[in-house]
Amino acid sequence: MTRRNVEIDGERIVRDDARSRRRRSPAQAEREILDAAEALLRVKPFRDLTVDDVMARTTLSRPSFYVYFRDRHGLITRILERVGAELFEIDRGWLGGDTPPSGVRETLAAGVAFFAREGPVLRAIADAAANDPEIERLYRFGLIARFAGAVADRVRRGAAAGEMDPALDPDTVGLALVLMTERYLLETVSRDPSPGPSRAAVVEALTAIWTKTLYGPGGQSDGDHAGADDT
Repeated sequence: MTRRNVEIDGERIVRDDARSRRRRSPAQAEREILDAAEALLRVKPFRDLTVDDVMARTTLSRPSFYVYFRDRHGLITRILERVGAELFEIDRGWLGGDTPPSGVRETLAAGVAFFAREGPVLRAIADAAANDPEIERLYRFGLIARFAGAVADRVRRGAAAGEMDPALDPDTVGLALVLMTERYLLETVSRDPSPGPSRAAVVEALTAIWTKTLYGPGGQSDGDHAGADDT
């Protein structure tokens, strides 16, 4: 058995070459590469992310990267697919119309917890989007636009059902709420340590903004304070 020490960003990683020869399914190999990339994006910007660094954190050979991904942007595509699927699952009840106004806080609390966990990776991607047209297409005009569109559709249905203000412009309001929430969460709970308000305060602020914007001042029950996690 051969063991090699590899240093990445000052961190020494021991690679077991015998282990690297074990057989694994394509899904397992792809997941290993994605996990390595996400770990690196938590500590360094996308512009500094290299295929060499990613593969050094795996038990796979460097050429294996190109079996699963075209390039680094292919990594971001897959990461955003996972993130999008999890976010839509979190918000499925409200987006589908199954959650009443009083349930908005619970939905937002779950979203805040998600950003607290995944925020460093999302912030690295969002920062890269400012200077990388391909990342901007995947993130701003991909994930963010899809989510804003889903919120706009929910506003249309809510207005038709008489629970939301019919004077609201669904597309404008949907995009404004999503962009505001994304940036606010990236600048607060997504940082470690968080320089801003507590997680509970973040949930309360977002709940007030979303419910009053969509349902009016009376849209949220005074008794619906569900004690958001303050950690």
